[in-house]
Amino acid sequence: MAGRGACSYLWKELGASAKGNEPAEMNKESRRRRAFLLGRPQTPDIWRTVTWFGVLMALPLVVFGIFAAYLIDADYAVTRTREVSDASKKVAALGRVANDAINAKADQAIHQIRTALDGEGDVVRNVRVAGFVNEVRFIFVHYSDGRVLPLAVGTLETENAMMRRVGGAISELRSDLGSGPAASKAGLWTVGDTLISFVYCERDTKGRDICAVFDEITLDPVLEVALDAATAKIDDRLIVLRDPAGRALWSHGPTSLSTSSIAELSGSMRGWHMETSTPSGTYHGILPLIAITIPLIGCWLLLVWYMYRNQQARLMESTFRSEMTAKLSHDLRTPIANLRLYADLLARRAGDEATVLRYSNVLSAEIERLALLADNTIVYGRTAAPAPIRLDQAVPDVVLDATIERYRNLFTATGSTIEVRHGAPRAGRFDRMGFERILINLLDNACKYAPGRIEVATREEDTMLYLAVRDHGPGLDPASRERLLAPNLAAGGAKDGFGLGLVVVRELAAANGGALAIEDADPGVRFTVSMKIAVEAKAEEAECPS
Repeated sequence: MAGRGACSYLWKELGASAKGNEPAEMNKESRRRRAFLLGRPQTPDIWRTVTWFGVLMALPLVVFGIFAAYLIDADYAVTRTREVSDASKKVAALGRVANDAINAKADQAIHQIRTALDGEGDVVRNVRVAGFVNEVRFIFVHYSDGRVLPLAVGTLETENAMMRRVGGAISELRSDLGSGPAASKAGLWTVGDTLISFVYCERDTKGRDICAVFDEITLDPVLEVALDAATAKIDDRLIVLRDPAGRALWSHGPTSLSTSSIAELSGSMRGWHMETSTPSGTYHGILPLIAITIPLIGCWLLLVWYMYRNQQARLMESTFRSEMTAKLSHDLRTPIANLRLYADLLARRAGDEATVLRYSNVLSAEIERLALLADNTIVYGRTAAPAPIRLDQAVPDVVLDATIERYRNLFTATGSTIEVRHGAPRAGRFDRMGFERILINLLDNACKYAPGRIEVATREEDTMLYLAVRDHGPGLDPASRERLLAPNLAAGGAKDGFGLGLVVVRELAAANGGALAIEDADPGVRFTVSMKIAVEAKAEEAECPS
């Protein structure tokens, strides 16, 4: 009967997880939970994570791309401004070239006319010859005594007709020459109905105002020769010269371009203007934007790929850990259930033998503790989170005595004696398993590193339970104490087991709303652990009236 009862007990422990014995009424939710408890991996949605990561990484890249586009436009605007300034300088230089060419032509004519006026013989004839040689259309000389010599050269127009056409321009230039014997000169373009003429006047040292009138057709070759020589090395832009009537009389450069800048000329070229274009190929529009966008997209794809690979690695690691956890769960549950079976058989056959009964009780307690530790380890390995705290109803001092009694033989073997001072005699709800683990780890450390006299004390203060363990060894140096209390000390940081038990103690205390404190006891060192406890009221206060 005993064997049949034991087999029935074992079946209850192991048979619930055997294949083919699940209750028929198990619904989908219970199957899902059962699959989770057995360690079946829950596949995360990798693509959702990668998508969110890609979106988050794309936002700053898009912003950077927008700023890059604005920077490209700003750079283009700066380049255009620089090109316009350069074009203005070139136009000004060409304007000076044209002005110098016109002035040189007019100065040469005025010089020969002045020489003819100062020569011997027929002055009028000599002046007409000088004008004809220099392609002057009309000559006007005003002497200092008021005499006037108007001469038409090589034209059907009479002096009176020429004076009507250019008389106003001559009067304006003579007024610009000022007064006094100092030599000065000035030029002016006039626009008639059909003709454009250039009037150039000079006041010589004798006080004579000598004016020469040139037709535009006469000066065109002079301008072309001078400008062609000045622009011989300019091949990347179009330059157009327009007369006061707006007609294009000279151009240079590729005709496929269009002019974008207009500059008015000065000096003897007043009334004329020059148009120019920006150099071809200075701005390629989309190319700079592509040069920035492609690397940005490449970096974004690289980051997304790295994130996807990282998520895949995490998934594989999680799956492997879940599978190992499920295997470990299966391997641990079977021997634990077998130990429970034989502990129960031992207790049933012990009879009145107190020693066998005590041993079986210790064995059962250790098996229960091992089972809880295995469950906590399995839950932690499957969820990567601490196992939930289980609160039990117990008396702390009773739990303290029972735990010390179970391990007394081990403590005696190390040459240690345990002295207990009780201060928590009331029942309460607290983490009994955590309390036992804290006590065992502290005593184990004391017996290992400072065997001998060990003092254990408990006390209660409001809702806190305190457990203190003091040894009488050499104590701890400040560096070791600081390292043991460091917040980043973990199991991986302990060497040869030193500090590993204190890591467990500290984490259990923190999980129960308490902390670990280390202080010198001279001699030795005292470890004090606090944890929360809900103490019940006194028995006479808790009893209900009959």
